[in-house]
Amino acid sequence: MSDHQVSVNEPHDAPVYEEHTKHKSSDEREDRIAAISGNLLERSDSLIYAIVGICFFLGALFALGYSFWDFGSAMLNVQGVATKQAVTPQEVVAGTIIKLVSDLLLVLIIMEVMGTVIHYLKSHATSLRPFLFIGIVSATRGILSIGARLSVNQVTGSDFNNAMIELGVNGAVILALGITLKLLGKFVED
Repeated sequence: MSDHQVSVNEPHDAPVYEEHTKHKSSDEREDRIAAISGNLLERSDSLIYAIVGICFFLGALFALGYSFWDFGSAMLNVQGVATKQAVTPQEVVAGTIIKLVSDLLLVLIIMEVMGTVIHYLKSHATSLRPFLFIGIVSATRGILSIGARLSVNQVTGSDFNNAMIELGVNGAVILALGITLKLLGKFVED
């Protein structure tokens, strides 16, 4: 009624006749197009997430297989690696175990990302919690990598200082993300 303007020839109390059918059919067409487009885009979004999730699964599977293969081949050839690198067999075993743990943590990171994709496919919402866990696991992996490097090689001078700074930063990241996880508590529940 507010859109209707009274002309000079028309009394103020004259009934207002509007053409609802023309506007309604146009709106229905637009709504139908919007609904179909939205549905198509949502399905496409889900399809892309599913493909990415499958790729993460295959990547994790290959990374896990390679981790075990690399560990097994290194353990079966400890003496050969020790003489080739001029280190003791104990150092080779320690480095191999640390590398296996680091590789397994990489698989966990991939699986956490895949879990985020699965969560999105089920609820069409993202969650902060997996990304915090990914950050914690990644920083832990960095600490293990530095520890392996320091235990196998003699590091001195600026390389040692850089390794200590890297350890400190990774430790601070773990602490900060852990505190964030605790503070957000119920807000980041899945």
